[in-house]
Amino acid sequence: MSTQLPLTGIHSYEHYVSDLARAEAFYTQKLGFKRIGAATSAASEIDGMERLVLAGGPQIHVILSKPIKDWSVAANYLKMHPEGIGFLNFRVSSVDQAVTYLKPRGASFLYTPQVRTDSHGTLKQVAIATALDDVNIRLIEDAGYRGFGPAFKLDQEPGSYTSPLGFINVDHFTCNVRTLQPLTAFYRDVLGFEKFWEIEFHTNDVNPNLPVGSGLYSDVYWHPASNIKFANNEPIAPHYRNSQIDIYCRDNRGSGVQHVAFRVNNIMNTVATMQHSGCNFLASTPSYYERMPARLQRSGFTGTIREDVKALAKQHILVDASAKGYLLQIFSHELARQFQDREAGPLFFEVIQREGDEGFGGGNFRALFETIEVDQIAMHKVAAKLPLELI
Repeated sequence: MSTQLPLTGIHSYEHYVSDLARAEAFYTQKLGFKRIGAATSAASEIDGMERLVLAGGPQIHVILSKPIKDWSVAANYLKMHPEGIGFLNFRVSSVDQAVTYLKPRGASFLYTPQVRTDSHGTLKQVAIATALDDVNIRLIEDAGYRGFGPAFKLDQEPGSYTSPLGFINVDHFTCNVRTLQPLTAFYRDVLGFEKFWEIEFHTNDVNPNLPVGSGLYSDVYWHPASNIKFANNEPIAPHYRNSQIDIYCRDNRGSGVQHVAFRVNNIMNTVATMQHSGCNFLASTPSYYERMPARLQRSGFTGTIREDVKALAKQHILVDASAKGYLLQIFSHELARQFQDREAGPLFFEVIQREGDEGFGGGNFRALFETIEVDQIAMHKVAAKLPLELI
């Protein structure tokens, strides 16, 4: 048996939508993506979906899929959930080796390995179910394949697009569940991933007199050889039902991918361009930056932040650090709020710049949670007084 899953990197992710034009406009106008291809008419007839391929950078691709047949995978997803990510696609050096590794570990295969050959070469793939409700994983062997996939006709070669926003790659995916144990077991026991990081936080830690509050336990699992990372959150007591994570699961009508993080080298330029285009981000509070020097000192950071802190504050960019360096990050509003349409779903996006710190912004959790909490209260998503589930 193989000693590890032969993952080599991220191929793409598939975003199921009911309004294809709206989704494409958001990705292209707000996130700087570009359409590089679309499904062939023959593939659309077979799959029952209209599908577009958009590139967000040399290593970033999304498939936007809209159902045109009621029996399609996209249609079945959208019967259960609002718009959201239904497939995460990863490259492997060998599908056969991946199957050999996964089968005795209890992986649930959606189909047997499929081989397709066209003018671009040969591509092999297989798919498995996950512990994330209706989110699945494709494993794709395409080392000798020059296209994107046999179902698609391309206008531009994958990997050739440079993001005008400076997006480099997908830094990580973040997933929300009501209970982490099954998902943790899936990463560890099925995929063979390792734990990378963890944190537990609740706003009651800051103010125990809050009548409501948000809390989570978060852990990160990764595949060291490919550097693929999943951050994962569950709600915690007190006030489990008012936790942002439980609210996500209700809005999403199940567990799923909460956000996709795009890595950049110059977050200030990226965010300025995105804000100018109309992409909305969560706002930080002035007190966050007032407390920042003491917080960074407690983290063990002894270096200097190259960026001007006042400029970061003006753009609401968060700063975190460790003994190894610092990182800058910002989170967009969820798509349901961007579009003012609940069925657009609770998916959002993160922009992150790493300057030596490979962590996940543990010091930012309080600030982020306080910000989201204010947001959720304003949207009447939380109760003023928590109803306990007693008998």
